[in-house]
Amino acid sequence: MDETDQIADLIHRSQVYVYPRRIRVNEFFLNFDQLRSGRCTRVQFGRGLNTSGVKYTDYEIELLADHFTQIGPNVQKPQVVSYSKFCEAVDEVFATDVSMGCTLNGKEDFMQSMLKTSLTSFNAKPVEDETRIDHIMHRLATLCKSRGIVFKYLYYDFDRGKSTSPSRINKRASGKCTKNQFIRLFPFKKEFSSDDIELLCERYMTDDKVDVHFQAIHNEISEVLNPEPPEFPTSPLYLKPDPTKWAHQTLNPVKKIQSKVVERRVRMGDYFRDFDSLRKGYCTAGQLKTVLTILDLAKEINKTDFAHLVEAYTRDDGMFNYALFCGDVDSAFSTRGLEKDPLRTTPLPDFTTTAPGRRNRMNLTNEQKQKIFDLEDKIRSRIVKRRILMKPMFLDMDKAHKGLVSRSQFGRVMGMLGFDLRQDELALLAGSYCDRGNHSDFNYVDFIKVCDPPFEQEEVAMAQLNAPYQDEAPSKYFSGMKVHPLDRALSSSSLI
Repeated sequence: MDETDQIADLIHRSQVYVYPRRIRVNEFFLNFDQLRSGRCTRVQFGRGLNTSGVKYTDYEIELLADHFTQIGPNVQKPQVVSYSKFCEAVDEVFATDVSMGCTLNGKEDFMQSMLKTSLTSFNAKPVEDETRIDHIMHRLATLCKSRGIVFKYLYYDFDRGKSTSPSRINKRASGKCTKNQFIRLFPFKKEFSSDDIELLCERYMTDDKVDVHFQAIHNEISEVLNPEPPEFPTSPLYLKPDPTKWAHQTLNPVKKIQSKVVERRVRMGDYFRDFDSLRKGYCTAGQLKTVLTILDLAKEINKTDFAHLVEAYTRDDGMFNYALFCGDVDSAFSTRGLEKDPLRTTPLPDFTTTAPGRRNRMNLTNEQKQKIFDLEDKIRSRIVKRRILMKPMFLDMDKAHKGLVSRSQFGRVMGMLGFDLRQDELALLAGSYCDRGNHSDFNYVDFIKVCDPPFEQEEVAMAQLNAPYQDEAPSKYFSGMKVHPLDRALSSSSLI
């Protein structure tokens, strides 16, 4: 190989090193050239090459120095080596394809050499005591698994720096760091001795005896560890089986819908007619579901009730008879066939009509009902004797004035009022007054009506207070300032 080919090979070696690391070789020579003449001494040139990270022998440094030595009137000794020309030749790797092809015989050859240099697999170095190193790796893998440590993430700050610098001798994402960095961030210094860490560094040291390949350590540990991610912690809801039977479980779905329709004063037939242009009184089951959703009644019945409703009013071809269904629901407002019986009166709907939709009570046995009656009688007698006022205590718990308190709040109120109720007694009362379809909402308004009923005079006063307004009737005896006695004839005739 002649001298020209040797120089080209040396420049190519520098380009292969600086390209993946994005290193500018010019920065390693600037400290030796204060006047920025682009030249330095032969000793400074060799020192700058060694600082850049490329490994050259003394002969190769002398060969490069001889090649880039300049002679001329403006060249002052001993600064005779043109490091700027060398940097320009190396930096052509960052330039266009044409200049790259001039130096390296084409871009394709350069990329092949880059792949061959930078993507070669790393092979761990053999050590004398293989049994000991296997034991170290097993302990390291076990500690990483038990403590949830991903080994390679410990050294990513040294491996993936944001800025490129001449001081970074490893390319980004190379999986390597220096020996000092490896020892400084090693996570198990208490579990491993310094000799064990030195042996680990010796096994995974790179060929240049400078860096430690921590990615290779991570790969070998990952072969032992389970590659599957840990199971995500969940807290599934397991409901306690509830043997309680509620009134809505046996209630006809028509009654449920009827109570809500009466409460909201809804005319269901108008919504069904939007789907029945010919006014035949039939629609599909899906259109029934749509109407119930529009009226916000779909949540009042479950899937079983809906299936029962469709089965009861559907004819053989699968069409739903909404006219008959609306007639049954509207029977709370009017009576069928009223035109045939003109003297018949239609009662107005009251609270009993809407009660099935507003209340969902527990089904109690006769024995439970008797125990509840005895307990209510006991509470009632004590309230009458001591004249305990219960309602203000419950209102303190019910800030929204919904007429409901929680089961625990009811127990606290009864304790503050002096009623030491046992848990079984509280459960009995909750079974009677928890009428919202759950075990927590206690209806204290109904409880007060039963255990602390008002006197007859109080009921009359409340009825008069809530009665509609009436104008004051004129007096029979006075008219302004005059007194008008009653007509004795009229009074006597009225007595007869």
